Amino acid sequence: MKIVWIVLAIFLVGCTTTQPHVSKYNLEPKIQKQEYVSTSCKEKSLKVGQVFSSNSLMSQKMNYVQGKYEESSFTQSEWARTPNRAISDALVKSVRASELFANSSTFKSRAKTDLLLETHLETFMQYFEKEAEQSSVVVVMTLNLLNTKDSKSISHATFNVEIETLSADAKGGVVALNNVLSKVLLKTNSWLDGVCK
Repeated sequence: MKIVWIVLAIFLVGCTTTQPHVSKYNLEPKIQKQEYVSTSCKEKSLKVGQVFSSNSLMSQKMNYVQGKYEESSFTQSEWARTPNRAISDALVKSVRASELFANSSTFKSRAKTDLLLETHLETFMQYFEKEAEQSSVVVVMTLNLLNTKDSKSISHATFNVEIETLSADAKGGVVALNNVLSKVLLKTNSWLDGVCK
């Protein structure tokens, strides 16, 4: 009988598998405060629309590109929140911090506003050289400011920012993406300031 228990114990130990630890990373760019002189939008309300993006940025998977065409996901790293949602929230916080508008609401709000900011996130990716010894991140964001009364575009802009990472791994990519996104948000506010002159 002891032999049966020993065999059963060995079998059960052999069947257990350990899951690798998955690190979750936050996308929380620094919202930089800056004074703006424009006053023509101070009486207007703005709705910040949900960021349009590819389906891959609506997932918690952390993707990267190696070489020119090979796209993969980190197996032991993922986003704490989907990039699409995190960037939408960061954009609202940044626009509110600019104080360019009388009020700024999220896409979930039912309030009618004077203006609508549409955003398309074209690229949000970490790129590795083929040898995987170096990496960089690229963020490309296109914005379109619309008049809600007639849905006509008032102005549009595209921002393309790329920087090298301090380390060629997922953590290095997260730090760099947060830094780049912070720069893009600042560029967005500067552009809105110019439109409101």
